[in-house]
Amino acid sequence: MKKGTKSYSILKLKCPRCQIGNLFYNPGLFVVKDILKMPDNCPHCKQDFKLEPGFYSAALWISYPIVLLIFIPLISLGLVVHSMHSFFKFIFPFIVLFSFMLQIPLMRIARAILLNMTIDYRPNNKVE
Repeated sequence: MKKGTKSYSILKLKCPRCQIGNLFYNPGLFVVKDILKMPDNCPHCKQDFKLEPGFYSAALWISYPIVLLIFIPLISLGLVVHSMHSFFKFIFPFIVLFSFMLQIPLMRIARAILLNMTIDYRPNNKVE
């Protein structure tokens, strides 16, 4: 992943403008505390993260198709596994639990995608 690309900013949860400042107070994909707590501005370039009221409600429309891409194959797998060996029946609940644990990173990534759709990368260019 190369710095300066949208994928770098999204997967590293960095500011889309400078790609240095963190989007969330607690960086990382898997966090337990303050899951969606974001600063109002980028700590490095001062880019505004609160573009308008209700801006992040659009992130729901980004995460929904991603969730469908995960859960539809899992449901299909569950229907197939039902008639298979008992080992698969044992492991399937763990697969479903893991997919629920993916919800936190998906919410964070959806916000990062939304910001990257509206803000472009500008190296060495601070917003005043």
